[in-house]
Amino acid sequence: MKLALFGGSFDPPHLGHLAFAHFALSALAPDRLLWLPAGRQWQKPDQVMAAGVHRVQMLKRLIAGEKRFAVDDRELHRRGPSFTADTLREFAKQQPGAELMFLIGQDQYARLPTWYSAEVVTELATLVVVPRAGEAVVTPPGMPPHRLQVLDLPDTPISSTAVREALARGGDIAPLVGPEVASYIASHRLYEKKP
Repeated sequence: MKLALFGGSFDPPHLGHLAFAHFALSALAPDRLLWLPAGRQWQKPDQVMAAGVHRVQMLKRLIAGEKRFAVDDRELHRRGPSFTADTLREFAKQQPGAELMFLIGQDQYARLPTWYSAEVVTELATLVVVPRAGEAVVTPPGMPPHRLQVLDLPDTPISSTAVREALARGGDIAPLVGPEVASYIASHRLYEKKP
């Protein structure tokens, strides 16, 4: 069993996330790719995100139709800060013998030595790192030994920040998030500026 784990805020999820996940399916050939919306992120304690229930529903709309995708909301139900090491321990216990691959961007990889129990993360999962366009992936100093795979994703210049900024300008976000997610955001009035 080969499991790819794709964590993030997904606030909101967008077509860049989807392109990355499809590329990972093709390049890594996992049996499943699980999307893991983050709970309370300990390194960003002041970050205000859309409620977990909304992020889960947006993800489900984004990934509909791909049987190898699923949303795993375990981090949203965890009390206190959410640590990747704890998530990987749970998967290793629930799926003994499974090969775990943890998908992260180059920015996250550069900060990994500062993560809680980074040695557990590197022991339990292969790190699949997506570099920024035109940049080489450099192992950060202080990293414990680890398995690394670099995934050169075609450039997709979409970000959750750009989606929220487009919404603030009253722009059409369907080309960025797809019609189902755009409709969900509109119907629940997510990301509207409070007066």
